[in-house]
This record gives sequence, C-alpha cells and structure tokens, in this order.
Amino acid sequence: MKHLSALLLALALAASTHAQTTNQIILSFSHRAGGDSLVLNETVFNIWNGKAVSLSRADFYVSEIEMFHSTPPIHHTPLTDQYLLVSAKSPDTKFDLGTWPVDALHGVYLRFGVPKAVNHNDPAAWPNDHPLAPKNPTMHWGWSAGYIFMAINGKVDNDNDGIPEAYFEYHSLGDTLYQRTQVDGGNLAQNGVLRLNFVLDYVQLFKNLDLDPYLYVHGSGALNRTMLTNAATQKFITLPTLTATGDLSENSRRVQTAPNPATAETQISWDLPAAGPLQLIVTNTLGQTVHTRTSLPASGAIRLETATLPNGLYQCGFSENGELVARKTLFVQH
Repeated sequence: MKHLSALLLALALAASTHAQTTNQIILSFSHRAGGDSLVLNETVFNIWNGKAVSLSRADFYVSEIEMFHSTPPIHHTPLTDQYLLVSAKSPDTKFDLGTWPVDALHGVYLRFGVPKAVNHNDPAAWPNDHPLAPKNPTMHWGWSAGYIFMAINGKVDNDNDGIPEAYFEYHSLGDTLYQRTQVDGGNLAQNGVLRLNFVLDYVQLFKNLDLDPYLYVHGSGALNRTMLTNAATQKFITLPTLTATGDLSENSRRVQTAPNPATAETQISWDLPAAGPLQLIVTNTLGQTVHTRTSLPASGAIRLETATLPNGLYQCGFSENGELVARKTLFVQH
C-alpha cells in the first residue's frame, strides 16, 4: 500500500508538471485531391457529381487555433493571435507558431477565416510579412466586407469531354461564414518540438456544388456558405494518426517495457514494421531527453538503466526518418 500511494503521488505530480511542458509548435499542410497530390493547373480530379475539375488557386485563412491535450486531465490551450494563410501555391510552407505549453495532442479546434474583431481592420496596419497584410493576388475585399476567407479558382468540365474548360471562382467572405471545425488526431513532441502535418482534400470542398451555371461566386451567399461548411464538416482537413510505417496506436502495442514500474532498470523490447533504422528517445515530463539510442533495427531489445532517474513518468518514443512510429509510457518508482 505504501508503494502504491507513492506511485500515485508520483503520477499526480508528473501529470501536474506534464501540463506545463512548453514546446515549439510547427504546422504544415499537405495539399491533395483524393489520393493524389494537388498541383495547381495540373492535377485533374472528379467531384461528387462526376465532373472533372482542376484548380489554379487555392488560398484560405486559418485562425483561433486551439489545441486539446490527450494527457489527463484533458484541457485546452488556445494559441492566441495566430493567423495562417495557407496556399497550395506554397505547399512546403511550415508555420512556426512559437512555444506553447503543449506536448501531446488529442486534437485541434480551428476556424476558417478571420474573426470579426480583426476582419474589418486595415490590412496596411500589419507588417509586410504578416498573413493579414496586403497580398497579391488580394485576400481582402474592402473594409466593409473584410478579408476573403477562402479563394478557390479553377476550371470545370461542363461540356463532358473529360477536360476542364469552364473557368470558375469561389471567393467566400463575410462574418457570417466564419466556421469552426474539430480535427481529431495528433502527435507527441520530440526534443522540444511538436510537429503537426494536416492533410487537405480539395475534393471535399465541392460537395453539393454543381459548378454550373454559377461559376463566378463572390461574397457570402448560399453557394459560398456551402463551400465553407464543406470545409468545416466534410473532412477537408484531417490530422492523420498514420505514419509511413503504420498506425501509431497499433505500433505502440508492439513495444513492451518490463518491469514497469521500473526501479533500477527495465527492458524495452519492440517489433515494428520499419524499413530503415530507428531512433529511440526517452523524455521526462518536461520534454527533456534523458536517453537516446540510434541506428536500432526494426525489432530488438535493450536494457535501460533507471536507477539514476527521478521517480515519475517517461515517454519512450521510436522514430523513423524523424517521424514518430511508436511510443510507450514508462513509470520509474524507486
């Protein structure tokens, strides 16, 4: 009973400290159309009614990002004053949001567009490199209307020959179109950095939009509302829990630690579907690395000395090419 009480106390202290962990947050976006990568003016894909579509512009704003943690107790961390202009023209852009008290994720809330309190401000008041500063092509419709929340241009096949030929523009704006969505999934911070790669599927934006005869749709009307609602509700944006080597949850079941809780040492054994060498990083509740092994095979076992580690909670994370493959929680109790 004495050891159990001590363990529970250690876990409580670890959870309390865990909530205060600060990490750099970096977001990226993979632009896709169904199963294919989206290349502007090249990729052709079919929408819900079978019409072929290609895109020449795909820009939208993301704001009011809020992260909810997977480590009990679940709590939310709003990333204040963060505005992202996501563009298929720059698919390799990485958004560095600075450091925040987030280390493990259950999901993300975000909004498409710009909040009303900011939407009608002067774009020229922002620094030139700010997402809300004037852009070319423009992402602003004037002080009264505010910013263009989403600009989607392209061509659609309306003569049924399989080749998109009719040009269209959907520029959606207005406070009433400001949409929130919940994106489930996440990752675990490593070496002080939490990386999140969102996947965008532009096919989903066009559900219930015929693209005929209304091809130039600017404003906050019903068709614009449909596109923004699709963005929020039709899995236009997802945060996959899959890695190149398989499902994170399934892989994590292939990692064992014994004994756990550990006193002087523990054995970590694994059997993972990895193609290349693995890296093992053991971190404490502050996100600090306490042990590292590199060039590990896809399956194996190692002994980890824990005698000098303070009591508490540790994460054992296996990575391949910088991507988290599996993780296991280890308790140390002397």
